[in-house]
Amino acid sequence: MVDVNKIEEYQNLLNRIPGIISSRIVASEDGNLSEIHILSDISRGPKQIVRDVQSALLASCNLSIDHKIVSVAQVESSQLGTREFRLSIDSIHLSTRQGKVEASVVLRNDDITYEGNAAGGNSAQSRLRVVAEAALKALHQYLNKEYVFILSDAVKISLGDRKAIALSVIHITDKGEEYLCGSAFIQYDDYEAAVKATLDAVNRRLSRYNAK
Repeated sequence: MVDVNKIEEYQNLLNRIPGIISSRIVASEDGNLSEIHILSDISRGPKQIVRDVQSALLASCNLSIDHKIVSVAQVESSQLGTREFRLSIDSIHLSTRQGKVEASVVLRNDDITYEGNAAGGNSAQSRLRVVAEAALKALHQYLNKEYVFILSDAVKISLGDRKAIALSVIHITDKGEEYLCGSAFIQYDDYEAAVKATLDAVNRRLSRYNAK
């Protein structure tokens, strides 16, 4: 059972999750959560948002919910930075073992997903690079090409009182190398920001290629 007097508090928590515009929680007569309705922008995939809703309620409120009660409706954001992304983040997974980190990044374009995987040493700096490299591999799958974009560097920086991920990507063209720069403020975690920064760096170049 849940405290119905705290439903507004739960909704405020969900509204702070990146990508979520608003939320509405419905409780049944027996005091259990029966429906959770989410309105989000298209910067992240519905599955990722549902997982974040589950994690946020469990970690902050000790509420375990079934993913089936969560419905997500997505609309295009009025913010220019969000509209520019042709691809959205569907999921990001990291696993570590014996000093090694492996990352899987899944990007979504409408109903089609593209997965990229990368691995490297398990250090804070290396984890950022591995996630960004996995995102670039997912982009290459989307483009049906290889070695179009190569990660140069990825770092965590401070901008005023905010933290952000900044990275540089080398764009390989017939005319030579072009250095691109992307950045994203850290809202949820470093790895989501790393993928957003990767998309920010390459987004304006994607229209040059024919996606499969």
